Amino acid sequence: MKKVTLFISGSNQDMDYDLTRLGELGVLHVTPFHPADDESIYRVKARIEQMTKAIGILEQFVGLPEVSDNKIDVQVYTDKQRGEIALMERVLSTYDEYSYDQKALDRLKAAKEWYSVWGEVTKADLAELASKGLHLKLYTIPEKDLSKLKKRDDIAVIGADKKAARVVLMTQDSSERLLYHEESIPEFDFETLDEKIDKKEKAIQKARFELNALTIQKHFLQDALDERIRRFEVRNVQFCGEVVEGQIRYWKGYIPEKKVENLSKTAEKNGWGYIIEDPSKEEADEIPTYIQSPGWADKIRPVMNFMGLVPGYNEIDVSKVFMLFFTFFTGILVGDAGYGLVFLLLTFIAHAKTRFKRRVEFQLIYTLSISIMIWGVVSGTYFGSKLIAGIPFLNALIVDQLASFGGDTVFVQKFMFLVGAIHLTIGHLQTGWKYINSVKVIAQLGWVSIVWGLYFIVNQMVLGIEAPSFMVWLFVGGAVAVALFSNTSVGFFKGMISSIGNLPLSIINGFSDIISYIRLYAVGLSTVLMAESFNQMAIGDGITTVTSGISAVLILILGHGLNMILAAMAVIVHGVRLNMLEYAGHAGVEFSGSEYKPFKINQKENK
Repeated sequence: MKKVTLFISGSNQDMDYDLTRLGELGVLHVTPFHPADDESIYRVKARIEQMTKAIGILEQFVGLPEVSDNKIDVQVYTDKQRGEIALMERVLSTYDEYSYDQKALDRLKAAKEWYSVWGEVTKADLAELASKGLHLKLYTIPEKDLSKLKKRDDIAVIGADKKAARVVLMTQDSSERLLYHEESIPEFDFETLDEKIDKKEKAIQKARFELNALTIQKHFLQDALDERIRRFEVRNVQFCGEVVEGQIRYWKGYIPEKKVENLSKTAEKNGWGYIIEDPSKEEADEIPTYIQSPGWADKIRPVMNFMGLVPGYNEIDVSKVFMLFFTFFTGILVGDAGYGLVFLLLTFIAHAKTRFKRRVEFQLIYTLSISIMIWGVVSGTYFGSKLIAGIPFLNALIVDQLASFGGDTVFVQKFMFLVGAIHLTIGHLQTGWKYINSVKVIAQLGWVSIVWGLYFIVNQMVLGIEAPSFMVWLFVGGAVAVALFSNTSVGFFKGMISSIGNLPLSIINGFSDIISYIRLYAVGLSTVLMAESFNQMAIGDGITTVTSGISAVLILILGHGLNMILAAMAVIVHGVRLNMLEYAGHAGVEFSGSEYKPFKINQKENK
C-alpha cells in the first residue's frame, strides 16, 4: 500500500464535483483527520431517512388487490421544481393520516365490541344515577370467582362465558371497589358509533387509493434518494479533511500500489495536488489490509466479514486455506448427503427469487452444500438411514473405513488428527515463506517437525497406535531450530533463552490444538446418531394407522429440521474455530487489521 496526501482547492460546489470524481474512481481509502462535522451532513442524513421511509411506505402499497381496480388521479411531481421533496412530504403526510385513522378505527371497533357485551349504557346514564345516590361499577372477573359474588345483593351478573364473567356493583358509597378489573365506558357514544366507523373506513380507503396511485412515481423518489446518498458520502469525506487557507482541503489515505497510476491520471486531469509515498512505521496500525483473492477463495469473504476477521497489514493472507478447510470441515461436520441436497435446493430457491443475481453468499452455500453431499456419499449417510445407504448403487460409492454405519472409527479419528497436522503445517509453512529471506524460516520448519511429532504422540495416547522410533528426533530437531532461530532480533543468546522459556508451553498448546480436531469426528457422529434416532422414533415400530403415519411425517420433518439447524450451528462454531484459532495461531495471524474500504460512489448515484 502507498500513502497518499491529496490536495483539492475550490468552492463547496467545485469540491462536490471533484470529490464525486474521486468517489467514482473508487481507489482511495481515506483516513479521517477528525470526524466529519458540518450542518449540511445532518440535513442530508435527515433527508435520507425521510426518503427511505417514504419509499418503504410506497412499497407496501404496490399492487394491492383491493386498490388495483380503483383509479385515483394524483399530482405528477416529476416535472415540478423540488418535486421530490413535495412527493416525499405528500407520501409521509398521507401515511401519517392513514396510520392515525387506522388506530382510531381500531378504537371505534373496540368500543362497538364493548357495547355488544355490556349494552348501550353511557357515561351520562351512570352520572344521572350517581346524582341520585346510586353508583354503578362494572367489572370483569374470573368465572371461577363468580360463585363467591352471586350471594351478594349488591352484585348483578350481566353475562358470563367459560373464562370470565361480567358483573355490576351497585352501591351508595362511591369509594367502594371490588378487587377485580374495573371496566371503563368507551369515550364514544353508541348512537354515533356506526357513523364514525363508516367515516374512518372511507378515509382509510381514500388514503390507500392515494398511496397506491403514488407508487408509480416511486422511481423518482429513489433517484432523489440516490443523489442524497451521494451528497452524504461526499460531504463526509469533504469535512473529514483539513483546511488550508480557506479554500484548499487535503486528505490522507492509502491506495494499492498497482492503482496509483489511475489516481495520478485522474488527479492531473482535474488539477489536484498529491503526494504519494511509502507509509512510515508509526503509521502501520492505520494502514488498511488490501487482499485480492482468486474467485474461488473470495467465497469465504462473507464468513470472515461476519466474524470481523481481517488480517493485519503485515500478516499473511489466509483466505485460500480458510476457504479450502472450511469447506472440508463443513462436509464432515454435517456429513449427510440428504441434508446437503436440502441445503442445495433451499439455496437454489432463494437464489431464484433474486433472479439468479451473482452474489458470493449464494456461491459459498452452493459450495458447502456440495461438500456436505460428497462426504455424505463416501460415508454412506442419507438422512441417517441405513436402508437408503444399502441401495446397491449408493453402497458402491461408500469408502468402507469412513462409513457412518460399520466404518473404522479408529481410522476416522486418525484421519481427523492427520487433517489437523496438515492444517497446522500449512500455517507454519506460510509463515516460513513470509520469512524466506531470514533465518526465521528455519524456526518455522522446526515447528513443522514438532507438529508431526505431536501428531504421533496424539495417535499413541488417544488411539493406542505406537509412535515411530524417529518421533523423538522430530522433537529434538524441531526444538533446536525453534530455540536458535525464533527470536533473533534481540541478540542470539537472549533470543535463544527467550525461545527456550516459551517452548514448553507452546508445545503443550500445539498438542491440544491437534487434539482439538477430534471435534470433527465427534460432531459429525452426533449428527448421524440424531438423524438415526429421529428415524427410529418416527418409523421404528412401523406405520399401521393414518394417525401413526401423520405422526411419523411430523417427527421426520421436525426432527431432521432441528438436526440440520444444529449441524449448521456446529459449522459456525467448530468449522470457523479451527481456522480462526488453531490454524491462525500457528500461522501467526491475529486478525488485527482494518479492511481496505475505498471511498466509492456508484456512477448511477451521480445524477
